[in-house]
Amino acid sequence: MRPKIGILFIVLIFAAFGCSKTWDDHYNKKPQTINTNVWAAIQGRSELSSFVALMKKYNYDTLFASSNTYTIFAPDNAAMDKILQTQTLGVTNINYLISRYLIQPSDIQGTKKLQTLEQKFATFENVGGKTTFDGVPLNYESPLYLNGKFFTMSDMALPKMNLYEYFKVDAPSLKSYIDSKDSIILDQAKSRPIGFDKNGNTIYDTVSIKVNLFELQYFAVSKEYRAWTATFVYPKLNTYQNALDEMAQKLGGNFHSYSDIPAKWQKEILIPFLVNHGTFLNSLDPSEFKPVRIKNKRQVNNMINIMGDSIVADYVPTDKTLCSNGVAYDYAKFSVPDSLFSGTEKFEGEWLARPTGANKYVWRSSVTVSSSSNFAVTNSYIKGLSNDSILIDNFTKGYTGTFSLQFNAKNLFPRRYRMVVTTHMDIGGIYDIYVNDVLVKTFDYYDYVKSRGNIKSVTGATFVPFGRYNKFDCYLDNITDYGRPKIRFEYKGPSTMVPGNGLAIDVIEFIPVTN
Repeated sequence: MRPKIGILFIVLIFAAFGCSKTWDDHYNKKPQTINTNVWAAIQGRSELSSFVALMKKYNYDTLFASSNTYTIFAPDNAAMDKILQTQTLGVTNINYLISRYLIQPSDIQGTKKLQTLEQKFATFENVGGKTTFDGVPLNYESPLYLNGKFFTMSDMALPKMNLYEYFKVDAPSLKSYIDSKDSIILDQAKSRPIGFDKNGNTIYDTVSIKVNLFELQYFAVSKEYRAWTATFVYPKLNTYQNALDEMAQKLGGNFHSYSDIPAKWQKEILIPFLVNHGTFLNSLDPSEFKPVRIKNKRQVNNMINIMGDSIVADYVPTDKTLCSNGVAYDYAKFSVPDSLFSGTEKFEGEWLARPTGANKYVWRSSVTVSSSSNFAVTNSYIKGLSNDSILIDNFTKGYTGTFSLQFNAKNLFPRRYRMVVTTHMDIGGIYDIYVNDVLVKTFDYYDYVKSRGNIKSVTGATFVPFGRYNKFDCYLDNITDYGRPKIRFEYKGPSTMVPGNGLAIDVIEFIPVTN
């Protein structure tokens, strides 16, 4: 028994020695280059002489006099000659090829974001033993030197634009929109409360900071991140202008090209629509936009945008551009949706009043009311009406005093419209209706009584009542600028045989007239 124990003891000793040797070979063995400066090694390679000359030109050789560790991605002479045919290289290019982090490909499987001295993130990949730097193959990996290591490549990786820089060149309308969202806000962390106002709100010894509301809401397109990226599908300049040209031809009249489309409409309607329908978290491949179902004979894809909202991506992204903090696509084909500019615009009557309590309302501050008597405005729930509600201001019976209601509707394109007012047939009077201070209609609610509720439209058709509600209309020929038309209802007196005096507005519709 004792000989067996002795043999086992000897085996364990040799096994322990073998494990120790393996550990030393893999972890404690120092390469012969460990005492050599990485810069000396780079200078010793003749195929990197052009890169060495560029480094010395801008005094980057002094970096390696310190104890800091660097990883250098050095283009060879052929790569340098190729790039110098089209552009001049400077410190930005050098910074992008140097990182303060030691890169060991054996520790990386797949993709890793690597921060460079340029403060931009490059992409390092190790897939199946093949390594790339921003997609450029690395053809040599040096051993470890005293203060770092280097890789060589036969093409030169260039600093990538971030998304904001990309927009500046290829999507200037979006860049301008983002710039318009610069704002000053209170920095509560640095501001000191010094008291309260009469409404109990805190008063601060204010310290303000500049922020961009677009970047706060969507994605900080001007900043670099290691882990965060975004995808933007937005039409490039030519694609965008061609779509506006097409839109101008549809509008007709004084619209001839993209330059005639109001910038205000683009900022308030078109650009937010494009951002909401084309901004996503993470860097998406074109395959992720693959249509998955049929809707109205079109292939569409339901996706979740960066805000977490479900959207229909019924477009094909193309011309992928890899940016330092995401990817950007153009549209393969882009037309401005007709619904954004050619449909009916509605203005709900209840938008003119705001609630102050249970079944209590007052006129909004944006509404101007002039009256010789004060009457309570109400917002009544009526199922089946537009938005299931109607605004009513009841006057006293036989009221002969004055009343004027003025407000601004939604933004309209300069063109001809038919304005249709949905109202209560039993609450009214005689009204002069003005649009932009031009009298466009005088309407007497007695017309509903005479016609037994059926009233002629300016188109020749007949408005048929639904319950005790009906419509009247008129043409608008004085919308000459893009903006919010000023609407004014002026009460001229009571109507004959109409049960109640006052004003009732369910909805006002502005319908474009194409002929």
